[in-house]
Amino acid sequence: MLNIQPHVIEQIRKKVNRPEGSVELISNVGELFNPNVGEGIILEISSGAQYFLVKRDSEMQMIYYYSSPGSGTWVAKIDLKKVQRCDKAYWGFTWSPQETKLFIGPWIKGGKLVISKGVPSEKQFRVGRDGSIIQIGDEGAEVTGVRMFFDGKPVLEPTAIETWQNTIQGVRLLQKGKSDEGYIFEVLICNLVIATLVTGFETYCKTRFIELEKEGIKPNLENLISMVFSQRELDIGVLEILKKRSRIRTKDFLEKIAINKINFQNYDECKKAFNKTYGLKFSEIGLNSNELSFLRRLIQYRHRIIHVSPLIIMLNQGQVPPEEPVFAGNDLAEKAVNCFDKFVSNFHESTLKLR
Repeated sequence: MLNIQPHVIEQIRKKVNRPEGSVELISNVGELFNPNVGEGIILEISSGAQYFLVKRDSEMQMIYYYSSPGSGTWVAKIDLKKVQRCDKAYWGFTWSPQETKLFIGPWIKGGKLVISKGVPSEKQFRVGRDGSIIQIGDEGAEVTGVRMFFDGKPVLEPTAIETWQNTIQGVRLLQKGKSDEGYIFEVLICNLVIATLVTGFETYCKTRFIELEKEGIKPNLENLISMVFSQRELDIGVLEILKKRSRIRTKDFLEKIAINKINFQNYDECKKAFNKTYGLKFSEIGLNSNELSFLRRLIQYRHRIIHVSPLIIMLNQGQVPPEEPVFAGNDLAEKAVNCFDKFVSNFHESTLKLR
């Protein structure tokens, strides 16, 4: 196929660990335009949690896949039969959370460049914790929420946005439940919906916090360390112990902090962690103050549901008065789903705009 020297591939690998960029190459075409040659890989690189694959299939199509946890897998295709034959080609690809492109043309004066814009791919690629490349699904066979374990340890887990989509799917199924028990069943469903949403919120935020670094977003570790470690912990060497453990167990240092030192179910702590580490502010994602206040209260209601009773009817009893009573029921459940889903959807879009 296109002849790319190993040292060039290594240079590309070192430079693509960023959320947005482009690669441009001039290569001898080799067997690229030979219809008698079957499928072959032109370029395959993983960097962090991002994956880049350029290949030619048996039908003379040049195909480019780009994958990241935040944006999923995108694919762009060029019919090589429509590309002017040449001995040397100018080609490359671009990527960002919003758009991907593949391009190729003859490296001659006046040569025409053929460009293809990427679309969401049914065939998904993910980078496992061990660095392996895993294909999920295929054309006409969509698969989501895949988990893989090896020797009892996770190799692949759902992305942050997949976990949230599964949460929404789950609570929507829960809301369809029916019973002859009357209002108390409505209370139970509402409370289970709220508890599930808060757990889903926590899982999404923790997973996305870890994913961002692996998508090439540079975290402000100095700010994060000053936020989560007390001076006493720093003095007795807790920070160094975490760093050592992350090296031994091949987990990133930031992931260790996220798992051990940040409570993502605590609204204020979660908000502060994203702001200090990535400059993301909950107040700037498109929800007004009333919506954010409601979400915060829902998180507090979850505590009473779990630690008092799943059949609790008045969710803010300790604040009445001066607050008006809030009763569990279908209306509250629907408002909770809409509020959390709007938050996660808007917040996820904000994370995709980070550079």
